[in-house]
Amino acid sequence: MHRVRAASTADIDECARVLAAAFQADPGTIVFIADDRERAAILPDFFRTFVAAALSEDADIVVAGEPIAGVASWFGPERHGPSPDAMGAHGLGAVLERSGPDATARLLGMLQEIEANHERLATGPHMRLEFFGVTPTLQGGGIGTALIEHGHRRADELGLACYLETFSEPNVGYYQRRGYRTVGEFIVGDDVRGYGMLRPAS
Repeated sequence: MHRVRAASTADIDECARVLAAAFQADPGTIVFIADDRERAAILPDFFRTFVAAALSEDADIVVAGEPIAGVASWFGPERHGPSPDAMGAHGLGAVLERSGPDATARLLGMLQEIEANHERLATGPHMRLEFFGVTPTLQGGGIGTALIEHGHRRADELGLACYLETFSEPNVGYYQRRGYRTVGEFIVGDDVRGYGMLRPAS
C-alpha cells in the first residue's frame, strides 16, 4: 500500500515535475501548447505556479512515493481551485508571457469553458479533483488509486459528491471503475472533447 501524505511547500518542485510529466501528452495541455518541445518546457513552470498557489490557500494537495511519484489536488467544498490572485502571486503572469499571446488565449478560453461546465454539471456541494497525475513509467502500480481514495474518504466523511474533468477518453473508464459517471461533455479548442464526471455522495 502506498503511503499518502500532505504536500508542503518543500514539495512544490517535485509535484510540478510529476504533473508536467503526467500531463505532457494530455489532450487538454496540447490545446494550450501544441508543440511537444515547447509544452515540455512550459508545463513544469505552469504546475509550479498551480501547486504553490493551491498550497497558499490550504488546498488538499497530497502525494505518494519517495521520491514523489503521484500528486492529487483536491478542493472543496468552499473553493474549487486556486484563486486568480493566488495564481498571479505565484508566477502565472511570467508563465503566460513565456507561452505567448496565442497560447495564452487558448488557455484562458479553455479554462473559461471548463469553469462554465463545472458550474453547470456540479450544482450541489462537492469536492473537486483538479490536477491528478502519476509519473508515466510508474502508472498502473496503485499510486493513483491510493491518492484518489484519500479524497474519496474525506468526501465520504463530509457527505459530499466528487467532481472532475478529463480530456482523455481512456481515463473515463478508469474513473467509472472508481464510482464516477459522466454527467456532461463539452468541447475545448477546435475539437477536443472534455468529460465532466461526478461521484455521488455516499
